[in-house]
Amino acid sequence: KKGCDLAVEAWSRIAAAEPDLDLVIAGPDEGGLRPGLEKRAQALGLNHRLHWTGMIEGEVKWGAFRAAEAFVLPSHQENFGVAVVEALACRLPVLISEKINIAPDILQDRAGLVDEDTAEGTYRSMLRWLGMGQEERRRMAENGARAFVNRYGMGRTAQALNDLFRSVNADE
Repeated sequence: KKGCDLAVEAWSRIAAAEPDLDLVIAGPDEGGLRPGLEKRAQALGLNHRLHWTGMIEGEVKWGAFRAAEAFVLPSHQENFGVAVVEALACRLPVLISEKINIAPDILQDRAGLVDEDTAEGTYRSMLRWLGMGQEERRRMAENGARAFVNRYGMGRTAQALNDLFRSVNADE
């Protein structure tokens, strides 16, 4: 569902030209995909640049977000995308598929890149990201932080709940 296979395939096409770029896959492997993806990375000679963390939480998770250059989630389906919003909170631009329901927000806020949930779409996002200058990347990070506060931050959530309660009370 998360599109890890798409990320590995896309990254394998970029890795030779980007020797300092590694791919980190975080989260549980509930579907048992890791062995096959490791085998694919090994066949491509990239296993030493593919890192599996398993589930990370707390300060380690936030540190991983802050150490990354971008957050890639080429998911085939996400109702919301909590990890995407967490990345935005850390000023981390997101490279996501159009199958994540908040993709239109990401595009509207210029907080990341959105493409198809295919290896080619993921590759295009990665390539576009790598082709950006530092200033453009910085602006995207700022846009993401602003999007987090305006759309998903606690103040926005409190206002939405307040509006909901008022509408319910008005109907009574």
